[in-house]
Amino acid sequence: MENGLLITGGTVLTVNESNEVIENGAVLIEKGRIADVGEASALNAKYANVERLDASGRVVLPGLVNLHMHSGLIRGTAEDLPVFEWLTKYVDPKHRALTEELAYAAARLCYAESILGGTTCVLDMYRFMHRCADAAERLGLRATLAPYVVDKPGMDYFETLDGNTRLVEERNRSANGRIRVWFALEHLTYCTEGAYRRAAELAEKYDTGIHTHGEESIEMARRLKAETGRWPVELFHDRGILGPRTVLAHCVWLQESEMELLAKTGTSVAHCPVSNLKLASGIAPVKELLDLGVTVGIGTDGVKENNSLDMLEELKFVPLLQKARLLDATAIPAETALRMATIDGAKALGLDREIGSLEIGKKADLIVVDFRKPHLTPIIRGKYNNAVSNLVYAASGADVSHVFVGGVPLLKERRLLTDDAEAIRLEAQEAAEKLFELREPYIPV
Repeated sequence: MENGLLITGGTVLTVNESNEVIENGAVLIEKGRIADVGEASALNAKYANVERLDASGRVVLPGLVNLHMHSGLIRGTAEDLPVFEWLTKYVDPKHRALTEELAYAAARLCYAESILGGTTCVLDMYRFMHRCADAAERLGLRATLAPYVVDKPGMDYFETLDGNTRLVEERNRSANGRIRVWFALEHLTYCTEGAYRRAAELAEKYDTGIHTHGEESIEMARRLKAETGRWPVELFHDRGILGPRTVLAHCVWLQESEMELLAKTGTSVAHCPVSNLKLASGIAPVKELLDLGVTVGIGTDGVKENNSLDMLEELKFVPLLQKARLLDATAIPAETALRMATIDGAKALGLDREIGSLEIGKKADLIVVDFRKPHLTPIIRGKYNNAVSNLVYAASGADVSHVFVGGVPLLKERRLLTDDAEAIRLEAQEAAEKLFELREPYIPV
């Protein structure tokens, strides 16, 4: 790739402003950026002496942006409980027992899974995130790290704002800018009002973002309203954290006044449909948010509540849930869902000028999906082009063949290039067993 790489012959989904689809297209990567995009015939003639990747029968698109995830190791072991009972019985005891080496194993596993599924950029909220930074640097994906900060009494096993600040100072914009650090607060019931105000001040000082959980439980939303006289998003506004550099996860139970506040302040939302279904939280009013102009991206949430980090699987649920909720088959078109998983996620992170679409000058964060499979057949061109529909409704992460971040190949024909996938799996297996052993004394009777 010293002289560039021409990915040629595939269907190119640019996700540019006009959602341009180039049926027999090509993308040229040079020096980590997209140097050209267009018809394969023209680019093949124009760039005769560059390395080529034949993408015939495949689809080329921007890398997926997972706008809300938690690295973790307890997949499949905390099941069939509503969100706050699940947190109390399984998740908080895990945080008490977690060590930095176990956190590193978790991050390494989850970032490998992300790459294998076509995710090139994550907003990860976890613990011991200096080790998550190590994992992201090693595996090569783009990561915005958001430490779990909690300051309520009796919860000193979480992260602190002082620790979050040190992480910003030490790792923000490291790995040639691939790794960024935001300020992050766990939840309104875990953090004091002062924590939110200080986080807002620190984010302004260090020119970084803020991430926290918007409400996913109707019971908790009602409880907060009863106790404070304010709905959750109104509380965030009172505490000074809403704005273009803030991403709220979930936001399932929103009053009209809250949606208007999100739109007015330019605050973004990370929609996590599968997690919201699994924890019986409900269905977020995504269509209404989009109609108000709110930027909405897509997140998987964590392996403990999803149980997958497969963004292509997640993609299918976004339009389906809105269609069913509103009894409107036109509610969310497939093209809108794809934009949410790419350019809109990038916009929420303040990265849309750099990634999220296949346009000349942007960083070469892109993936190739192999459509030469029964479940992705037929491939129709012309008037009935079905590339976007099949991607959203039929593809899965297992169909991703190649992944590039900043032009660097991370996955080639399903083979992870930047780390040893089997070694990662074995390390995570051992780490999970150790975590369960350490967690046992903290499980409430």
